[in-house]
Amino acid sequence: MKTLSRLILFFSIVIFVSCGPTRVYTTGSYGSLKSYTEKQHYIDKKTTETYISGDLSFGKHPQEAATFNDKKTIAAMNVHRNTTGRHYNFYYGLGTAFGTYEFTEGYQGLIENGEKSTFFTVNLKSGINYTYTRPKVDWRFIGLELAYLNESGVYQDKLTKLSLVDDDDLYVANQKSMFTYQFYSEYVFKLSNRAAFTFGFYAGDLIYFKDADMYDGTTGFNGFTFGLRLNKYTFSAIFETAQGDIKSTKIGLTYKL
Repeated sequence: MKTLSRLILFFSIVIFVSCGPTRVYTTGSYGSLKSYTEKQHYIDKKTTETYISGDLSFGKHPQEAATFNDKKTIAAMNVHRNTTGRHYNFYYGLGTAFGTYEFTEGYQGLIENGEKSTFFTVNLKSGINYTYTRPKVDWRFIGLELAYLNESGVYQDKLTKLSLVDDDDLYVANQKSMFTYQFYSEYVFKLSNRAAFTFGFYAGDLIYFKDADMYDGTTGFNGFTFGLRLNKYTFSAIFETAQGDIKSTKIGLTYKL
């Protein structure tokens, strides 16, 4: 009986997977939503600083049960202003990005092998966190960030055309405008008054998603952040994972004006 039950479970899984779409296309920015936000650590008084940053993101979108991955590359520029007090950080900023999405394999004459489409984004963000300040460490236990992102370009036009195709094996989950929230926690190890190492992690979701069937209605994302500040420069890295095993690695450089 145990063997029979296992066989039934196995074939149920196979049937369920086979009934789902083999190709799922999302907004190009999904899976690479987090941007690094440098925050000066607390020394002896409240300070406000302005930062400008650039980053490069490399991502993958698995297709057909992860038998191959579509690829994307995104270059971004951001500027933000941060206020640091003894018990908090508050920041706001804006940015823009240019990306390229590469379809690895063609699909029924709708997509060509190696076809590339570009997209553009503009974004706004604001956040705040509670900080427990010590001489050598700033413990930013809990933070909340809200962001808005709008995407346009050739890739968006491509998704619009694909969404009109009546094909059960093709699913387009496209959200041109995305409102997101994320909770995060960061730990700042103060190497000196001018240098620090920051480690953080975060988890968030879309506030509203018009196509609620995407991954059973789940659109969450999460990841880790790393930053090394030396004088006015900060070297950063972000590793993000979203639904459908969509992943990205982002490296960047921030300069304090």
